[in-house]
This record gives sequence, C-alpha cells and structure tokens, in this order.
Amino acid sequence: MTSESSIASGNGLLSNGIAYERRGSGRPVVLLHGWCLNSGMWIYAQDALLRGHEIITIDLAGFGRSAGLAGPYSIARHADDLASVLVELHLRDVVLVGFAFGAAVALELASRRHPSVAAVVSVGIPDAGSSPYEKMPKSMRRDWPDFARRSAKALFHTAQSEATIAWLERMFGTASLLVALETVGVLAAYDPAPAVAKIEVPVLFVHGDTDPVAPVELGRKCAALAAKGRVEVIPDCGHLIVLDQKNAFHEAARRFIEAA
Repeated sequence: MTSESSIASGNGLLSNGIAYERRGSGRPVVLLHGWCLNSGMWIYAQDALLRGHEIITIDLAGFGRSAGLAGPYSIARHADDLASVLVELHLRDVVLVGFAFGAAVALELASRRHPSVAAVVSVGIPDAGSSPYEKMPKSMRRDWPDFARRSAKALFHTAQSEATIAWLERMFGTASLLVALETVGVLAAYDPAPAVAKIEVPVLFVHGDTDPVAPVELGRKCAALAAKGRVEVIPDCGHLIVLDQKNAFHEAARRFIEAA
C-alpha cells in the first residue's frame, strides 16, 4: 500500500528545530545521513528516487542546518526527533532510508513500531565491534581537520574525483568536534541487534562487499534477526555505498521501495 500526496517543494525548520527539505510527490521516503555528515550527502539519491516519491531529507540534531540544537545526541533522542518530523509533516506509509548512524536512527524508530513507518532501508549499519570507535577520539582531538580529510578518503573503495573528496572533507569538517566526540561515543557502545529483533516491517540491509566499517556478515546477522529482513550486497564497494556505487544503490533501493 502506498499513500499519495502532492506537496509543494520547500524547506525550513520544524517546531523542534530540525531542518528539513522536501521535494516531489507520492509515497514519502525519508533520508537520514551518517555520522558527521549532513543531508547534503543525498544529492544523487534525491534525484534518483524522486520519480513517484516525495523525498524528505533532514539534518539530525547537531549536524548540518540543525547544528545549533543542543544535545544529548543519542540514537534514542534522534529517533524522538524523527518521530516528531513524521507527525508534523503529516507523513504516512513512510520508507526510512538511513546511512550508518542514520540507519541506527531509522531502525530505532521502526523498533518502536511507529504507525507511520512502513519499511526501512538500512545502509551500512555499524556496530561497536566492527570498527575501532574507542580509538578515534585521540586522533580527532589531535587534528580534527586532518581526521576529516582522512575520513573522507577512507569511505570509498573505488576511485573518486578530488572534488568529491574535498566536498566530503568540508562536510565532515563543518561538524563540531564536541558533537563528533559525543556521537562517536554513542557508536562505540552501539549494537543494532536489540532494535532489529523488534522490527516487524520489511527491512533491507545494504552492505558494500569491501566495507571494513560495516561488514556484510553484520548485515546478514541483522537480516536473520528481523521478522522481514533481507540483505543486498553491493559489489566493488566500500562504506559510503550511496556515493561509492550510487547507481547500484539507487536500483536496489527503488526495487525494495516499490515492493515494500
């Protein structure tokens, strides 16, 4: 079942201070960015998924245009904010698409069995045991701009243009170090399993085949826990799947959204 809507394009701030942008009409698809990124990471997905859908992007509290919002910046708090977004924008039959940290937020809200959430696309879901999050604060405190530069490069398996790497470096670098430190602490304790086991709606776990941050085996584990979970493995792909192999990701997401 899909819900049709015809909403004027626009952007703004919601009553809880969350910045959003919405484009198109049709079934609503909400895109949730990853750690220390912002809604700008979805530029290609916004275009690719727009046909037949209303695309809503938000900046999570502490990041992007929502950077001025105070903490705490826990997964639960972000899920509370997301629930408010769905209510205030009158969204129904929603597909949540989240990358990494954003995927954790999407899974948390779905685990609460929110009535507006119809399906989830979890892209590169992380966990505490798959990446050395506890070691990252030392490097972050020593040289945050350099950490941002190295992080931008490390997200990819395939070669990217210098312009793309510089664009992502700037995106990382605009995140506050204090917010980055708090949220990397959240990731250092994160386990998706408890939330995933409670989800009843369809969930697609998308993983890159060479991703060292969110390995394919983690996606398979999560899919086995979910009542209606399955895995899509993107070949020749690193962690930032939505850019590293964007065409393959768009195709997988469209297939799932249309069937969910």
